Amino acid sequence: MSRAEINRAAAVECDAPNCGAAFFRRIVYVWAAVTLVVMLASFILPSRTADLVVRACGMAAIAFQGGCELWSARRARGGERRWRVLLLAGWITVAAGLAITSIRALFSGQSPVPPLSGTEPAYLAFIPASVAALLAFPTDPLSPEDDPARRAGQHGTHWRTVTVMDAVLFAGSLSLLGWVVVLQPLVRARAPTPASLAVLLAFGLGCLLLLITLLLVAAFRRPHQNTSFALLGGGLASITILLHVSLYFIASDQPEPLQLGAANAVGTVMIGLACIAPPRPPTGSAVDAAPLGLESGSDRRASWRIRWAGWRAGPGVRWTRIFLPYVPLSALGVLVGFQVSTEARVEPVEIYGFFALVILVLIRQMLTLADNQKLLDRVEYSRRQLHHQALHDPLTGLANRVLFGDRVEEEVARGARRRLALLFCDLDDFKSVNDTLGHPAGDELLRITARRLLGCVPPSGTVARLGGDEFAVLLADDAADAEEVGRRVAAVVRAPCFLAGQPCAIHASLGLTVAAPGSSISAEDLVQQADLAMYAAKRRGKNSLVVYDPDIFAHGWSPTAQLALSQVLRGDPAGGVIDILYQPIVDLTRHHTVAFQASPCWHHPTLGSFTAEQTAMVATRAGLRAQLEQLILGRACCDIGRYRRQTGQKVAVCVGVSAARPAGDLLPDVEAALVASRLPAQALILELTGMECLDEEAVRSLRTFVTRGLRLALNAIARKQSTFLALDELPIQILMFDGSYAGGLTGSANRADLLRRALLALARDLGLTVVATGVQNREQARTLARHGCRFGQGQFFGPPAALPGQPPPHRYDDTDGRAGYGSRNGNRNGNGNGNQR
Repeated sequence: MSRAEINRAAAVECDAPNCGAAFFRRIVYVWAAVTLVVMLASFILPSRTADLVVRACGMAAIAFQGGCELWSARRARGGERRWRVLLLAGWITVAAGLAITSIRALFSGQSPVPPLSGTEPAYLAFIPASVAALLAFPTDPLSPEDDPARRAGQHGTHWRTVTVMDAVLFAGSLSLLGWVVVLQPLVRARAPTPASLAVLLAFGLGCLLLLITLLLVAAFRRPHQNTSFALLGGGLASITILLHVSLYFIASDQPEPLQLGAANAVGTVMIGLACIAPPRPPTGSAVDAAPLGLESGSDRRASWRIRWAGWRAGPGVRWTRIFLPYVPLSALGVLVGFQVSTEARVEPVEIYGFFALVILVLIRQMLTLADNQKLLDRVEYSRRQLHHQALHDPLTGLANRVLFGDRVEEEVARGARRRLALLFCDLDDFKSVNDTLGHPAGDELLRITARRLLGCVPPSGTVARLGGDEFAVLLADDAADAEEVGRRVAAVVRAPCFLAGQPCAIHASLGLTVAAPGSSISAEDLVQQADLAMYAAKRRGKNSLVVYDPDIFAHGWSPTAQLALSQVLRGDPAGGVIDILYQPIVDLTRHHTVAFQASPCWHHPTLGSFTAEQTAMVATRAGLRAQLEQLILGRACCDIGRYRRQTGQKVAVCVGVSAARPAGDLLPDVEAALVASRLPAQALILELTGMECLDEEAVRSLRTFVTRGLRLALNAIARKQSTFLALDELPIQILMFDGSYAGGLTGSANRADLLRRALLALARDLGLTVVATGVQNREQARTLARHGCRFGQGQFFGPPAALPGQPPPHRYDDTDGRAGYGSRNGNRNGNGNGNQR
C-alpha cells in the first residue's frame, strides 16, 4: 500500500462512524441466529403462524436498518455521511408508505403487518434512494496498477472507450436478460388492474437499474471501505434478486413462498450492517502480520485471511473486472439457445438485442487484439533494446567485451581462407585526464575516441570498448591492409581535441596482430597477442604502434626464456631477478588491510619484465612450476613474518599454488616456509589454481593442509577453467572473484550484478569468505560492501608493490609503472571511464 493510500484510509477512518469490531461481531451473530430461527419456523410452524413470524422478522429488520442508518448518519462526516443520509431518506419514505399500508389493512380487517416482498408499492421508494447511495459511495477510479489494459499503456480516450463498451455490454446484457426472464412474462400476464401492472413493471425496471448500477460500480470503481461496500452491495443485490423472484411468481400466478420474506430480511439487515461496519485501519502491506502467529487454533483462519488478502492484492480482482461484463451475456446466450432448442417462442427484440451485443463483443475483441499487438510490439522493442544494452557499451555505444568476443570467435572459426587482424588501442595517461579535468571530460574523451575509431575503420570491421580506456578493432575483409589501417587509426586517435573548454593532446598505444589464412590460432590466443603487442608499445615509451612478432613475444615457448627462468630459480644472476610484489586485501567495512596477495615479477636484462601470469606460463612450459612456487612461498612467508613483527599487524598472505602438484610435494615446501619465517599457519592462505587437473590424491593432500590450520582459497571463480566441484571436494574457506567479473559492479540490475548477487548468496549459505578482486573505485567498493562482500582487492587500494620498509623492485627499463606486457592486476572491464592509466 502506498503512502497516499494509507493517508486516505486514515482519513476515511476518521470520517466513518465506528461502533467497535467486537460489538459489530455480536450484532452479526445475533441476526444470523434470528434469521436461522425464522427460516426454520417458515418450514415447521403452521402457515398462518409462520407468515406472522416472517412478517414480524421483516419489520424488525426494517427497523434495525433505519436505526443503523440514523445512528451512523449522525456520526459520519463528509462522503461517508452522504450515502448514509440518502439511504435514510429512502428508508423514511418506505416507512411512511408501510405505515399507511398498515393503517389501511387494520381498518379493512386484514393483518396490519405488511409482507416484506415486492408486491407492496411502498417499497418502490427504496430503489431511487439506493441507486443514489451507490453513486454517492466514496470510491476512486481505477488506477493503472488495478487494470491490465491501463498497465499496458492504454491511457486517455482509448481506455475510456473500452470501459464504456464494457459498461454498455454489461448493462445491455442484464437489461435484455431481465426483459426475457421477468418483464416480458409480466407484460404477457393478465394483471387485475393496469395500476397493479404498472407497479410490477416499475419494480422490475427499478430493480434491474439498481442491480446494473451496483455491478458497474463494483467493476469499475475502487471503494474506500470494502467491508461497507460489500455489505451494502450484498444486501441490495439479494433484495433485487429476491424481488425479481417475487415478480416471477406473480407473473406465473403462483403464491410467494414464505422463505422469500425471510431471505429479504437478510438483505435488509446487511444494509443496516453496512452503515455501522467499523472501518479497517490503514496498514502498510496487503497482508496483516498478526495472522502469522504460531498458535495452532488460528492457523487455518490465518491461512484463509492471507489467501484472501493475496487474492485481493493480486490479479484476482482484475480478472473479475475483465470477465464480469461477459457473465450476463453468457447467461443470455444460454437462455436464447435453450429457447431455440425447445422451439419456444423467441421475440424479435431478443434476437436483435442479442446480435447487437455480439457485434459489440466482436468490436471489443478487435480492440483487444489491436492492444495485444501493440503490447507485443512494445515487448519486442524492449527485448531488442535490452539485447542491445547487454552487448553494447552504454557510454560510447560501441560493442562491449561480450559481443566483441563473440565476433572474434566467429571470425576465427570461419577465417581459414582469409587473413584476420586484431588491433588493441589504449589511451595513455588517461588517469591524468580524470584527475585534472574531471570524469565528465574523461567520458567525453572516450566518446570522441569511439567516434574517431568508427570513422576510420572500414564498415566490415568491428569496433569495441573493452573497458576503461581500452578499445579494440577487428578487421576481417580488410586484414590485408591491417598495418595501414592501424597507422591510420593511430593518427586519427592522436589528433588533439578540446576537453572542458581547453585543447588536449591525446596519446595512444596500439598493438596489432594478424592471423594468416589457414592459421589454427584460437580466439583467446589472438586476443592475447594483440594485448601483448599493445603493452609492448607502452614499454617502448607509449604513443606508438607495435605489430605482434612471435619470435619476440612468445616467451612461454621460447627456450631462451625457459633457460633464463631456470637460471634465476637456481640463483644465477644471469637469469635476472624475481621480485615478490604485494597487493593489499582490504576489509571493505572497516577500511584496513587484512592480508596481502603475493605475486612474482621477473625482470630479465634482455627479455624485459614478465608479469606473474607470464612467469607462471614460462615455468609451466619449462617444468619449473614447483620450484617457482617454492620460491614464492619462502619469500612471501619471510616478508610477511618480518612485516608482522615490525608493525604488530596480524595480516595474512595469499600465495597462489597449483592444485595439480603431486601429493607430498607441496606440503614440505609449505611447512619449511612457515618454520623459516616463524609465521603461524593461520596467516597463510593457499590460492588454488589449475582446478581442472584435480585428482583424488591431490584432494587428500589439500585436506591435510586444513587440518594443519592453513586456509584454502578458490581463485578465478568467474573464469571458464574454474569448477564449483571443488566446493564439494575440498574444504574451501575463501572464494575470490575474478577481476574481469567484478568489473560490472556499478549497482545496476544487469547480468553481472545478478550473477554477483548469486555468488555472494552462495558463499553466504556455504559459510565462505568472499574476496572481490579488481576493485577500481570507491563506488564498486561500497556496492560490494552493501551486498555482503567483506573483502576487496584491486587498483583502488593500491597496485602490487613492495612491502613498506622493503627495497623497491628491480627495473631494467621504464615500464610505465606496470610489470611486463600483459599485467592483469587491475580490472579493465568497467562501464565507466575509471581511474586507469
